[in-house]
Amino acid sequence: MTAAATDENGASPLGRSLILLGDMWTLRIVMWVFNGKRRFQDLRNALAISDPVLSRRLNSLVDEGILEAREYQTNPPRREYVLTEAGLDLWQVLVAMWVWDRRWAGHLHRDAQTKLRHLDCTHLTRPVFGCGACGAIGVGARDVRGSVDDRLLLDSVQRRSRRSPTMTTPIDASGVLGDRWSTFLLSDAFTGTRRFNDFQENLGISPVTLTQRLHLFVEAGLMSREDVAGGKRQEYRLTSKALDFFDVTTTINGWAQRWLTEDGRSGLNLVHIPCDDDLVAQFTCNACNGVLTRTNIRFEGPIAEL
Repeated sequence: MTAAATDENGASPLGRSLILLGDMWTLRIVMWVFNGKRRFQDLRNALAISDPVLSRRLNSLVDEGILEAREYQTNPPRREYVLTEAGLDLWQVLVAMWVWDRRWAGHLHRDAQTKLRHLDCTHLTRPVFGCGACGAIGVGARDVRGSVDDRLLLDSVQRRSRRSPTMTTPIDASGVLGDRWSTFLLSDAFTGTRRFNDFQENLGISPVTLTQRLHLFVEAGLMSREDVAGGKRQEYRLTSKALDFFDVTTTINGWAQRWLTEDGRSGLNLVHIPCDDDLVAQFTCNACNGVLTRTNIRFEGPIAEL
């Protein structure tokens, strides 16, 4: 089974992927399975998650074509969970989140001791984001031209009630993804939106909810609030911390293009300005400059050893 390509409401593939992956547990489960924890008990112990919550998440990931359940024992029946091709292809998202957390989540973060090794050169690596279309490295949000499709906004309006609890501080990458309005707010800000009324109009978000999210973004250091027009208006500008989250958003967008579309249009269109081509997410090793792939990296440390 593969991830479904269409949404019955016509919502954007990126919007759907943010809903699917924007849960505090989903990508944590994927990372543990990616590192070899396949059985329910192993996942429960590794995640410190309740049986009902884990069961619901696993069933959802199976239904969405990210995990496949395989029976390894019949009496009593026991199943293990393996990643499908769509699930394995989330590796870039896991790397992007790891990089962001290493830089911004602090030394007390639960995965702070996890390391990433590039197997080709054998060195521990801190991946560098770039464009696979032209080979450029060190690509960031300011190097990209973006536009948001109307279908992305359809998702934010139709499904806002089906989300995890609100993002809180201190924050990590899964915390940003775990709140839908925050991911849509970031996506809109990446395309150049800065003013309250523009965010509200673009996202169809209530003034109260938008005020809360913007306040939280400022408190968490993801945005700065600046006076303009002689102090009569305010703009919200992305900080370096938020701009670095561009890698996470871009890798999720690429995954949505590959697995949730038939035409390659995800709802967020990104063009790498220097090469004037569609941005193709690519990570390279900072030790040898080699291109990282799913099969030549390995997470090491607590997440791989428990």
